[in-house]
Amino acid sequence: MREKTSVAGSRANGRHDGAVTDGSDGVVRLELPVESQYIRVARLVASGLGASAGLDVDAVDDLRIAVDELCAALFEVGGGKVELTFAVGSDEVEVTGRTETSPVAAFEPARLVLSRQILDVACDHYSLTLDGGVARFTMRKSTH
Repeated sequence: MREKTSVAGSRANGRHDGAVTDGSDGVVRLELPVESQYIRVARLVASGLGASAGLDVDAVDDLRIAVDELCAALFEVGGGKVELTFAVGSDEVEVTGRTETSPVAAFEPARLVLSRQILDVACDHYSLTLDGGVARFTMRKSTH
């Protein structure tokens, strides 16, 4: 059995005060088959919701890039479907994703290095984990 894999990062100005997931704004759930052409759907949803949250054009683009990168990572190890949740706050978007994997699935080491480089720039907080046959990610992009 593979060991737990985890990658995480956070910018100094990132914050999480619970406002994104308190249900007062909006939550969008999306279920995608694990086929690369469906990553485009996740990017489109991220772009639209980022604009709704008040992110500027550059921040919306960063959100789209981060969602693309994290979805691609899940698609590489997943089987069946990827479940995404977009929680929209007044000034941020938090995205979570999950997929079931085989118990011996592993992220390619080169994938983790590249993902870390992209995500350190594109979002305020992220985590990408693979443990016990489930791959997950969480990321947040805010106007701050």
